[in-house]
Amino acid sequence: MTAGAGRGTAARVFAVGLAANLAVVALYALHVHEPNIRYDDFNFLTLSRTWGHAAANLWQPMNDHAMPMSRLAAALLMQVVGGQSAIPAAAQVQGPLAVILGMWLLYVFVRRELGLPIYGLISMTAWGVTTAYIQAVTWYSGSFFILSLDTFLLALLAAQAWRKSGSARYLLLCAACCAVAPGWFGGGILAGPWCSIYLLPVIGVGPGTRANEPAPARGPEHRRWRDWLPSVAPVLGSVLFLAVSLPRTAERIVHASHYEGKTVFQAFDLWAGVADTVRTLADNQVLGAFGIYRASAFSWPVALAITGILVVAGAAWWRFAPYRRLILLGLAIVLASDVLTYGARAEWGYARTVHTWSRYHLFPHLGLVLFLAGGLPRVLERRLRPLPAGGLTRNQAAAVLVLIAVALSCHMRRSIRSHIFFPAQIAVLERVERVDKYCRRLGISGDTARQVLGFLPFPLGYANDNAWDFLRGSPEPGTVTVEQARQLLPR
Repeated sequence: MTAGAGRGTAARVFAVGLAANLAVVALYALHVHEPNIRYDDFNFLTLSRTWGHAAANLWQPMNDHAMPMSRLAAALLMQVVGGQSAIPAAAQVQGPLAVILGMWLLYVFVRRELGLPIYGLISMTAWGVTTAYIQAVTWYSGSFFILSLDTFLLALLAAQAWRKSGSARYLLLCAACCAVAPGWFGGGILAGPWCSIYLLPVIGVGPGTRANEPAPARGPEHRRWRDWLPSVAPVLGSVLFLAVSLPRTAERIVHASHYEGKTVFQAFDLWAGVADTVRTLADNQVLGAFGIYRASAFSWPVALAITGILVVAGAAWWRFAPYRRLILLGLAIVLASDVLTYGARAEWGYARTVHTWSRYHLFPHLGLVLFLAGGLPRVLERRLRPLPAGGLTRNQAAAVLVLIAVALSCHMRRSIRSHIFFPAQIAVLERVERVDKYCRRLGISGDTARQVLGFLPFPLGYANDNAWDFLRGSPEPGTVTVEQARQLLPR
């Protein structure tokens, strides 16, 4: 391929990828236009209202998640916004931006793995232009799940680079990303094991290994022990995070209040996790990929029948697909994420954890996309006639644009119906902003002001969330007493 053709291909790929990004923007435009923050957002934002507060609360768990990266991200947002009334808009943008970043990371990974841009574009569209995990996109606290996934994708790219180059620095980078991923969201602790699965030197699952090719003479049982060592590096990154975080957070996580007196180990139910995984595959995760949302669960016989069909189809796909490493990785992401999530949430009930909390469908949806990507070359290589040199034809670009339009039309209805807007929240934040300006002008500290102002309920917050906690006060407070502040501040 000539340099001119290469530039043309790059421009075409970027244009189609940008169209997929714009579809995500369109899908969540109403949420950004009429934004809100809610519930757990209050904790993240008020406890990180300054860099000092973020540092002091860096290792305070959110329920059973230690999320220091999220605390720092919240502090950055609070420093960037001009005033409290702008907080919802700034927070609402984070989810779609994180999706767009993840789309391009996934594109690069699949493009390098399968060799052609068409497969990367299909994968980024199938993962990004969706409402399967809508709560993670439209809820500020849930958007940290996406940032954890983005970090996992960075780890995968580093692992992929090691497989292609053999350079140790990529293994170190992979381990570092695996150490950071759970800092956004506890589920990111699985990034290390997942990257290790991707790196396993197992015959029959690697890129380019066709299902009908004979196994080489030296099978997995003859591999030397040092051939397996690189696959340990990502897990060491996860272990590093645990070594740093657990001494600071273990007591609070193990005895998190929502377990109502039980420890996290007592609350975990493996069999309930397996059962709920079977049901959610039938109820939500496969149907959700097509924009179908069920308000109630299938009965057990129907769920088992659907899951059985999926298992048979998956086995056939494994035999059919030429890139089994991606299939194995995708399957590991789906099953590990679902079983651990629903096992830990077993006592809260299937309807609540599966149907209400779509944020937990984020990682499984990525797993489904990777699972399908492993067979794309055999499905498309003749129909779309990919260029031998790795280009993107006009027909291929047109096919992806049609896929983008179909995905957008399938998911738009659910996005619109899920939108909520509370003008009262903006009014409360505008009130806080006005008082904050008084404090800055008069040299009144935030703590002094809050002693005067009392309690102001926060719309879409928990019962004890005081909106005055958003007030930062003067960065250089004077010697204004509480009594003086009482006379100076408007109520």
